[in-house]
Amino acid sequence: MAVKGNNGSGKTTFIKILLDNLQPQQGTVFHKESKSVYIDQDYSLINNNLKVYEQAQQFNAFNLEEHEVKIRLNRFLFPQNTWDKSCNALSGGERMRLMLCCLTIRSESPDIIILAELTNNLDIQNKEILTNAINDYQGTLVVISHDETFLNQRNVNQTINLQ
Repeated sequence: MAVKGNNGSGKTTFIKILLDNLQPQQGTVFHKESKSVYIDQDYSLINNNLKVYEQAQQFNAFNLEEHEVKIRLNRFLFPQNTWDKSCNALSGGERMRLMLCCLTIRSESPDIIILAELTNNLDIQNKEILTNAINDYQGTLVVISHDETFLNQRNVNQTINLQ
């Protein structure tokens, strides 16, 4: 599902209501118990005080072996020489790749992933990595994006237009 609208149209407010982080001023919203992940354009799930490997371990709730975590980091283009790099020093594309890597380490796939304007500052290689990761995901995907090419590649079958 895509959520579209001009800046200031309420996309972020809609997402906060969807995530039950904000109550609507009117009407009622019924929430079903689900596991959701909200990945915003600032990748706020990443702790800037940690190093790349430490961040990955924060998502290792099911205690994957150390070598398995490192294999996943490598798959998302984080070779050994980057594991001690501060998350604060990562570029937008690196932050996106680390966030996706961390979601694979979590081992428990969320029911809903909400992506907010993730393609704004990504180069072609990082857009492809994001596209491939999303294509493998089997749950509900809610995408806030102005990038029509990206939305078309996701085979978006529903759109919510906010005015």
